[in-house]
Amino acid sequence: MRKALLAVLVILTTGAALNEVRLKHFDVERDGNAFVIVWETEVEDEVRLFEVFRKSGFDADFVPVGNSNGHGTNLEYRLTDDQVYKTSSDFIDYRLEVVYNNGVRQRLAEKKVNYTSTAIRRSWGSIKAMFQD
Repeated sequence: MRKALLAVLVILTTGAALNEVRLKHFDVERDGNAFVIVWETEVEDEVRLFEVFRKSGFDADFVPVGNSNGHGTNLEYRLTDDQVYKTSSDFIDYRLEVVYNNGVRQRLAEKKVNYTSTAIRRSWGSIKAMFQD
């Protein structure tokens, strides 16, 4: 009985250890009216997919932006968020999560970026132009 219990524990521990992701980097870059979420892994075991979420301002919940299937280490992932214009906040939080083949979900990274909508910038530019000589 003890040997069987020990064998089960070893199998469970080994299986859990196979679920691993280590990031090389996680960045959010501005691209015109959108943000591009970029990440790269140095270890990527048993990954089904990566999911990116956005939270703007003081919203209570993160909303899905998109996902990408796992494709291996040392390859860059890029996901574009072109729905940013719908937010009404000075900052946006992005979150990266991984979903493993066994269904386990893990939060990998979060990044906060400053955001001023292009509509606000254009309006401010128009106002300044009216008062310049």
